[in-house]
Amino acid sequence: MKRKMMGVLLAAAMAASLLSGCGSKQEETKEAAKTEENAAKEADGEDTKAEEPKTEEEKKAAGEELTIAIVPWNMAMSFESSFAYTAQAEIESRGWKAVIMDPAGDWASEYTIIENLVTQGVDGIIYTAIDTDGANDAVAIAREAGIPIVDFDCLASDGTADASVCYDDYQGGIMAAEQCMEALDGKKDAQIIVFEDEPSIASSGLRINGFKDYLAENYPDVEVVMNRASDRTSDGCYIWATDMITAYPDADAFFCYWAECTMAAYNALQDAGKTDVYVIGYDATEEQKELMVNTGEDCRLYASPGMSSVKMAVKCVEFMEQILNGEYTRSGPEDIFEFKPELLTVHNAKEFDIDK
Repeated sequence: MKRKMMGVLLAAAMAASLLSGCGSKQEETKEAAKTEENAAKEADGEDTKAEEPKTEEEKKAAGEELTIAIVPWNMAMSFESSFAYTAQAEIESRGWKAVIMDPAGDWASEYTIIENLVTQGVDGIIYTAIDTDGANDAVAIAREAGIPIVDFDCLASDGTADASVCYDDYQGGIMAAEQCMEALDGKKDAQIIVFEDEPSIASSGLRINGFKDYLAENYPDVEVVMNRASDRTSDGCYIWATDMITAYPDADAFFCYWAECTMAAYNALQDAGKTDVYVIGYDATEEQKELMVNTGEDCRLYASPGMSSVKMAVKCVEFMEQILNGEYTRSGPEDIFEFKPELLTVHNAKEFDIDK
């Protein structure tokens, strides 16, 4: 009896083993068939993987959110930080994700940031060109990857970004020169210290050229002293202005084409006791406005053409949305959205609002 029972158990075990082996063979056969099927599809040019949603509508349908990167010049600059945070709010109000990447004024860092953003597959990039010519390469890698890229303020020189937004910087330079000569009562032999433009920064060249061209045409005997420092921080500009005060003690005015340099030059003049020297600044910041209001119309920071970081940021995000929706295609390098500079002066400071 025991022998019979053992035989039955042994037979059952063998059957189970055979069934198990048969199941494995069947699974292997199925996997082989799938592999052969996929190989055949690939040979016919068919994609065997599910495609990722690429358009905004497809991403929404798939429950995914768009990611838009903001790459300003330097978040330590008041204009740039204001732009970045305004753009972030505009992006998030659309239900998208915003990321701010700060190259801290370094072109190599900015290029690497944009390169990494492209690799990560963000859905759009809004940036300003630290190096006007070098930025062409950054634009190219974004466009090759099919990622919309919008530049603002300082633009890539080839004009190949998907959209461009800036202010008329040349006109801003003319406005600065007009205000400078108004402050100096048209002094024909005035000496004016100008922070020299940098070749890689397109906006600086336009502002300085507008300033110099106006003087050359209307006040040809005015002496313009061009000089610049390699350190463009507030501290660096303060040291630069102090050196200029020492080298040119009879200077009548300073023209500084961005906010931090403007305040640094003003403070250096005040600290040196040069309270009769005028400063013409740029960017028309809240800090400059408050100084004018608190000091009154005798303030030596006489005028400051400026740009609204808010208006510019809103326009950049609007362009990004239109591009993603297929509603805007740039017609060429000359297709640039350009604002006209606003003018802050000691006379209108109390009611001045650059964002209106």
